[in-house]
Amino acid sequence: MEPPIATDEARLQADIEALRPRCENTQELYREVCALMFFRYGMTPTANRLYQLVRKGSMSAPAEALNRFWSQLREKSRVVIGHPDLPDELKNTAGELVASLWKAAQAAAAESLAALREEARQEAAAAGAEAQSARQERDTLAETLAATRARLAQEAQATAGLRRELAELGALHANQAARLDEARKELNAQHAWLNSVQRDHEIELDKLRDQARRDVAAAEAGRRQAEDATARERAAGERLREALEAERAAAAASAERHRSELRDTLSLLADLRQQVGALEGVAGAANAARDDARQQQERLRTELTAAQERASDAQARVLRLEAELRHAAELFEARLAAARMEAAPRKSTRRRGAADTD
Repeated sequence: MEPPIATDEARLQADIEALRPRCENTQELYREVCALMFFRYGMTPTANRLYQLVRKGSMSAPAEALNRFWSQLREKSRVVIGHPDLPDELKNTAGELVASLWKAAQAAAAESLAALREEARQEAAAAGAEAQSARQERDTLAETLAATRARLAQEAQATAGLRRELAELGALHANQAARLDEARKELNAQHAWLNSVQRDHEIELDKLRDQARRDVAAAEAGRRQAEDATARERAAGERLREALEAERAAAAASAERHRSELRDTLSLLADLRQQVGALEGVAGAANAARDDARQQQERLRTELTAAQERASDAQARVLRLEAELRHAAELFEARLAAARMEAAPRKSTRRRGAADTD
């Protein structure tokens, strides 16, 4: 792909070269060039400038074509001033303005024709020297043509190599794109797994917390029951001691009965103490479960950190693959630009040779 033409002058010359095959008549070609300069590029055409651009026909051909162009343009853009609603002063002013513009255009055309004739005389004097120089240039061009053909053969080989490199870069691009898609899929899977593990751990942790709260509540209720039973036993012991003091004088049977009751009370107290120990064991188990829950929470945090590190590694791989892909694209663009820069002088040389031949 050729580089864009940078200047209006170069674009104008390219448009004129494109008009040559379509306009075989010289006057038609000059008229098209006038319209091209005036309407597309905003330039005022002159006979001298037209001959410099076209280089075709006699010296009077551009002046004749320019006069015909201004005449046609004047006919097409003429404003009817004889409107009955316009004042006479405005009609006269508009007529004078059009007349002055026409006179200025005729004067510019006459000056351009005189300059063109003077330039033609100077060019006729230099034509002999240019003929000798043209013959020398012909010999030089023959040598240059042979060297150009050799360079074209080398360029054809270089172009084939560039095409092979382009195919390799395309395959590398497709491979890198596939690896990038795989890395993205792996990253998405890691994120999904991490979210699932986090939700499961949160649910399990909530269950452990609820169980710990229930165990602590049960232990607290058992402790309160033990305290209530101990308080009741103490009250019963006080009553027994009071009854013992009051009934010391009672019979041995009554004392034996009281001893038996005391033994039963002590046995009940021992049972209550065992219940208190069991409740304390339950409270210890609840505390151990709470510690286990804390340890499991720490373990979940560790697993979450590891999963985040794996996700970071996957993201790093994605960034590295994208960097490799950008590097491959930049390398391809640099090689393609170098090939264009090497091909541009040869195309410019061929274009100048074609213009000199015309």
